[in-house]
Amino acid sequence: MDSEHQQFVLETIRNVKIAAAHSGNWFAIFDRDECMASLDPVTWQDVDDPDSIERLARWREAAQNSFPAIFPVTLEGTRRWLIKQVLELPDRLLFWVKSSEGEKIGHAGIYRIDFEEESLELDNVVRGMPRVMRGAMYSGVQAILSWVFGTLRMNDVFLRVFSDNERAIQLYEHCGFTETMRMPMRRVEEDGVVRWIEADGGYRKPIERYFVTMHLPRATWQTECTDELVA
Repeated sequence: MDSEHQQFVLETIRNVKIAAAHSGNWFAIFDRDECMASLDPVTWQDVDDPDSIERLARWREAAQNSFPAIFPVTLEGTRRWLIKQVLELPDRLLFWVKSSEGEKIGHAGIYRIDFEEESLELDNVVRGMPRVMRGAMYSGVQAILSWVFGTLRMNDVFLRVFSDNERAIQLYEHCGFTETMRMPMRRVEEDGVVRWIEADGGYRKPIERYFVTMHLPRATWQTECTDELVA
């Protein structure tokens, strides 16, 4: 990626964090001319919104087993994470996935941009409201992919998911991702925090779970989008 493209990507992400209005239709998701859901960027306005912080904390706690680290979740810790680990990072962006009525039902984002390879990670995909709008997370992920490949002009999107998270893997496969790597993990606990780390060659206990890497190249995504339009 040339320096001009890199600057464009980072400026686009920065501007979205600062300027995106909470209209609920920053990126509308339509089905046969009917707005079914929308993406709304998580911005600096959310830092001082108690409802946003409470939802992020509650959803993170409920989805603990889907993350490499399990720890006590607090409102202040969540607010600090949002500032330091999302909004202040130039290559990270989080989106609310909202229903057609504007209710926040989940979130998903992008992270870890590799400018040389023109790739990034699909990150923090969490459905916070079960049994609300079937297919909303699929539509939200597809909308993010459309923006990443179309606006940011990336060539590849990857993600990492635990092997026992079968529902998430089914979602990602439905979106076109395929597994490219499987890393054995082991559980360690220290000071009340559980972490899943890579099990190296000297680890002799049974492997409980794996960290699966999945990729979706731009060319594959474009082909599948074309196939859907033809169908």
